[in-house]
Amino acid sequence: VSGPGGAAGEWKSTFPGKYLEGGKEAGGQLVDQRLLPRIVEGEVRMQMVKDTLFAIIHKKPEEGGMSAVGGIANYTFYTPDAPEFAELRSKFEGDIPEIMNAMGLGGEPLPILWTGDFIPVDGHVAPYVIGEFNCSCVGISKFGAACGPDKDLSNVSVEDFLEGSRLTDLIGLKAIETLDEIRASS
Repeated sequence: VSGPGGAAGEWKSTFPGKYLEGGKEAGGQLVDQRLLPRIVEGEVRMQMVKDTLFAIIHKKPEEGGMSAVGGIANYTFYTPDAPEFAELRSKFEGDIPEIMNAMGLGGEPLPILWTGDFIPVDGHVAPYVIGEFNCSCVGISKFGAACGPDKDLSNVSVEDFLEGSRLTDLIGLKAIETLDEIRASS
């Protein structure tokens, strides 16, 4: 409740914790999620632009780690048609309307840029479970070399710049598509 130290022990994360500080009224929240030990194999991120799968990213924690966040992971990028993820992709895309309905968002537009992150699991009805949906802090991975106070797009390789531009172009097209759909329904 109070972040690192004391009974919570030492944290290696830079995040201060305090998820419940201020209670529900202040936005404090915690999702009770079971430990999925196969996270050490990495998570499979489906990077979506509205209703279109743009990329599949395998985020594997660094050796000995259990978290693939905060830049402490090795990333492998796959195209949406990667055969090793075809079944997961098909199931995920088919389930999106049901997922939206289950969250009370049926009929709402999908976020422009969002992800579904899957963790491998044993003893379950499917080989992966969804670990999270993320639409609040999804980055443009290929532009990561431009992040920092003394960096800009000149730090990005030509190959990564072209791939990042392909993503941002699609984001623009999907944003216009969403605005047109909203206008048409008004």
